Amino acid sequence: MNKTILILIVLFSLIVFAQNKFKLEADYSRFIYDDTTGYLEIYYSFYKEQLKPIQKDSDTVVSGLLNIKIINIDNNFIVVNKNWKFEESLNTNSPGRSQNSLVGVLGFRLKFGNYMCTIIGKDNNDSLKADTINYTFDISEYPSNNFSISDIQLASSIQQVNDPISSDFYKNPYEVIPNPSLFYGENVPNIFLYAELYNIDKEIHSKTLKLEYILLSSTNEQHYRKVKILPRHRNSAVEVAAINISKIPSGRYTLMITASDSAKNQIASSSKRLFIYNPSIIDTSILIISDVDVMSSEFSLMNLDELNENADYIKYIAKTEDINRWKNLTDENAKRAFLFKFWESKDPDPLSPQNEAKYEYFKRINTANERYGHIQKKGWKTDRGRIYILYGEPSEIERYCYETDTRPYEIWKYNDLEGGVIFVFADLVGYKDYSLIHSTLRGELRDDNWTRKIYVR
Repeated sequence: MNKTILILIVLFSLIVFAQNKFKLEADYSRFIYDDTTGYLEIYYSFYKEQLKPIQKDSDTVVSGLLNIKIINIDNNFIVVNKNWKFEESLNTNSPGRSQNSLVGVLGFRLKFGNYMCTIIGKDNNDSLKADTINYTFDISEYPSNNFSISDIQLASSIQQVNDPISSDFYKNPYEVIPNPSLFYGENVPNIFLYAELYNIDKEIHSKTLKLEYILLSSTNEQHYRKVKILPRHRNSAVEVAAINISKIPSGRYTLMITASDSAKNQIASSSKRLFIYNPSIIDTSILIISDVDVMSSEFSLMNLDELNENADYIKYIAKTEDINRWKNLTDENAKRAFLFKFWESKDPDPLSPQNEAKYEYFKRINTANERYGHIQKKGWKTDRGRIYILYGEPSEIERYCYETDTRPYEIWKYNDLEGGVIFVFADLVGYKDYSLIHSTLRGELRDDNWTRKIYVR
């Protein structure tokens, strides 16, 4: 079957984190230090509204804890294992800094090699709020006789400063305030970037280098391009730039910097992925699906009630943007196209005759209906059904159905999720509708005093 596809784009939707979900943002960049070492910068930010405020003297402050552990994979040697504490007043109004985030940068001099970095961020005033990010990277020697480019640091603001001591974010001679979330859009309409070029005066064949800044979508569509000519009379150079993205559609993008010597046919490049969220910008390159594709699918035979039921099924894995788009659809054919596109985007192998992701999802729905349904509710709508649909079979289930002093409850264990998590369900009302009362999985309901709910008084 031939498909009429004009352009394929993977839609991006960034969901604002709920207040009860703690999130650490972190990113890193690597630069030259000397002949045997490189310099690693780690950028971090905490969302202030997710940190617990406390009164300190006459001020209201929030505080974060950061642990950074860096291991040299080549010899399994722990290079860095240190804690930092950061505190900021909620009344702080520093120009250039985000008013919503507690942002910082830490630098490390590392020998050439391969490394693994673990970053743990916590709320200093609430031990239950924590998040972990892991990176693997290498610190490598840059070519000594050819020009090269460092990693790209993305920033929320870059401006020249005269006094290096006045800013924690000073470098060469700018104040570069990092944007560890790599997120831009309506509230942050300009991408600021910082990069360093090395050995640009070595092996000169052309007296200038051509620099190109290119912003590519996830389908390699070019949304921005700028060319700049760089003289080669110095050994190194700092490149800063600002790109306005207020008219660019939402999505995942790659920012590239390339330097080229046309006479020698030599090229150096560096790239960084980022996210843009501009909900008011309509993307004219969105995938157009032919009527043949939709009408050949199972959705073509569904009536309105069946279409709405199928939209209900996907609520556990749909993004907020998907749900809002569905609510705005009134035409049945538009709803058919929506469901078709939704499941097509989930297909792990489009060349295979079966959408394995959809098959597995509906298989779990059927199993949930068989196992967990009761007279008042279908199994897939229950808490146990939802957890089973999202995470599959538990590694182990402990059932306590006939205890004399407690209501019936179950403990599900998943050994492969976040190093091992549990879900506790209890039949609190006596209809065999087991409610989730506690979990150790990040983002799920947590109540460390859950046992008080199950005891019969």
